[in-house]
Amino acid sequence: MPRIHECRGGEPQGDDAASLVARHAELDASFWIEHGDAVLEVSHIRFGAEGFFCQWHERVGHGVLAAIRGAGGHGLALAFDGGGNPLVIDGGCAVDRAAAVAIIERFLHDGGRSEVAPWGAGIVRTCMDDETGWVLEEIGEPREPRGWLPAGFRSALGGPLDPALPQTASWRVLSEVLVCDVAWLAPLAATPMPCLRRMIVDAGDDSLEALVAAVAAAPVLEELVVVGAAVQRLPPLVSRSLRRIWLALGGTIDPEDEPEPGWDAAVAAALARCDLPALQSASIEVNVDAGVEL
Repeated sequence: MPRIHECRGGEPQGDDAASLVARHAELDASFWIEHGDAVLEVSHIRFGAEGFFCQWHERVGHGVLAAIRGAGGHGLALAFDGGGNPLVIDGGCAVDRAAAVAIIERFLHDGGRSEVAPWGAGIVRTCMDDETGWVLEEIGEPREPRGWLPAGFRSALGGPLDPALPQTASWRVLSEVLVCDVAWLAPLAATPMPCLRRMIVDAGDDSLEALVAAVAAAPVLEELVVVGAAVQRLPPLVSRSLRRIWLALGGTIDPEDEPEPGWDAAVAAALARCDLPALQSASIEVNVDAGVEL
């Protein structure tokens, strides 16, 4: 016999699929069902994608874990399940109410997987896991965004170029990235991060020409921070989404290494040549310690 559990404790009201879906849609909650060695987990999702997120796994063997993957497109969405846990899902992973009921009905019947939607590895990332090649830092909290930027995941790009990283799940879900080597700007342009909203570039004195394509390719980028002497040669940027730019010449300025005369006017002129219709604020600093948050 199947056993039904609620993440918030207590006895579920109703043990049929329609009752379970209706109850947890109203509560924005999650539940799971055990049937033999199989487990079906269901979460109601409203943040980023409306619908029901389903996971199926076995408690024995290789422990395969799969999620619903819808047939119509993928559009990544940052979402929170009913338990307050951040999940990054394919938009198609959130199935509608009718599909969720059908999936649960089949599982209650024999512990099997309904074919109303194809099954695939739709879940990308949970808050506690790190993927090989990445060190992820969680930023923000569910329903409490960090400033005006949404909660999500941050990591750094530096060291030798690794062609495998743009193919990982983490590449697709990072909302904030610290670029420690400008060589990584080319991969950012070639394989844009669909969730990237804040980009910090520690450029030193390297050329920023590759920044133009990286910024133009980022579909939802809202904030850009550039640190280093290279800001004195900022190229014209184009972005429909960028709202804030913070430019800092570098760290504590050594008296023997002063900026070029008129550098601030040059940077201001470069900003004026940018095509940034959504821009709300731009800051120019000599000292990164003056307030740029890295």
